[in-house]
Amino acid sequence: MTEPLHPESLSWAALLGRWLDLAAASTVLGEDQDGPQWRRSISSLVTLQAVVFALEEFHALEGEEKPVALDRAEVLVDDAREQLLDTWGDQMPESLVEAVTDAEEAIALLETSMVWVLLHTGGDPFRMPELGDTPCARFEGGTLAMVPPGTIVMPGGPVAWWSCRREPELVEAVVEHDLRLRERPIQVWRTIDEQGMFTIDRVTDLDASPEQALPLLIPMLVDGEIQEAFPMNADDWSARLLERLPDRPLEVLWSVED
Repeated sequence: MTEPLHPESLSWAALLGRWLDLAAASTVLGEDQDGPQWRRSISSLVTLQAVVFALEEFHALEGEEKPVALDRAEVLVDDAREQLLDTWGDQMPESLVEAVTDAEEAIALLETSMVWVLLHTGGDPFRMPELGDTPCARFEGGTLAMVPPGTIVMPGGPVAWWSCRREPELVEAVVEHDLRLRERPIQVWRTIDEQGMFTIDRVTDLDASPEQALPLLIPMLVDGEIQEAFPMNADDWSARLLERLPDRPLEVLWSVED
């Protein structure tokens, strides 16, 4: 039996061998056996294994291409899985089950190594609204950090980041936005001058801790565990921020590499 394919050990010989086995089965078996089912399975198997190979090159993509590529990979795997289930039901051969598992594990492995970052891309500052389903109840586990409701987010500034989950309501709440995939989580520091006024928003890696600066991204969910609620309501938080903000939007300075 062909060994399961895994992202760390994939080879062209293994891929070709599985395709040849399937092609042989689809031509030898008669109509009264599993031949038609195997023939209908070829395109799904090719899709699943192509996704696994493509994800090995994921980190070579440009930044704006990564979210689209990951979403596309998930859709392709979901469609292939459904097609195989429709064809075989609970009698799916082990080799096809392995192919589905390989593709799902390749996506899961990539998800654990990447962080989704939601940016406000409008031309004016954005006040974070209160949300009813964030963290999204449809997803289990993962980590989420975001600005609390009432935060004044600057143009081009991060609103949130998350990993190993999705936050659809949060994305919809930021009307003008961009989603990026990064290799590391971030923090936004709103720096304070000697007069107590905010001067700039600096985006850093999570382990940085600039002096005289206020962190804006608050952990809401860590490894699936809900964190302590932000201690201030949205209106009071907005008022506190507006007291220290100048009339013009703050510059957002990125001090991260990837």
